[in-house]
Amino acid sequence: MEEEPRLKKERTRRALVFGAERPRALSLRLLAIVLTAMLAVIIIAPTLSSYLDQQQQLRELNSSVEEARARVRTLQVEVILWNDDDYVRAKARERLGYVKPGEVLYVVNDPDEGTPKDNRRALEMELEYNRRASTPWFTTMWDSLSVTGYSDRESAEEPAEQPEEEGTK
Repeated sequence: MEEEPRLKKERTRRALVFGAERPRALSLRLLAIVLTAMLAVIIIAPTLSSYLDQQQQLRELNSSVEEARARVRTLQVEVILWNDDDYVRAKARERLGYVKPGEVLYVVNDPDEGTPKDNRRALEMELEYNRRASTPWFTTMWDSLSVTGYSDRESAEEPAEQPEEEGTK
């Protein structure tokens, strides 16, 4: 018995062929790997972005907690100071000008600071500037237009006196 030689099965290569001028074959395995990688990126990208955002928020919250703890520590030190009667007396003497019976209080004004009137005018100007800065431009314009309609009536009715020339009488 003679056996017939077995023919090897030829493996057919599965591929997508595209392109009219120069046909190119794209392996289905490669296509599957690329699609799987794209799907993994699509699934992981939003999760990773969310994770990174949450990590940033966690860092910000930790820093704000640390700031709050530092503030609590300074306030605790201040409470301890204010519970001391000698500290309270010293602060009352310094801030409020309290004196013990029999003592004389001398108040020295700094000439570089200006008079109280000057300080008040400077404060009024600063407050007016801040008020103007916080109002919208059209409100400022309307105020300006409404003020221009008013004038001093007496100065408008009475003409300015002209000096008389000598010898014209």
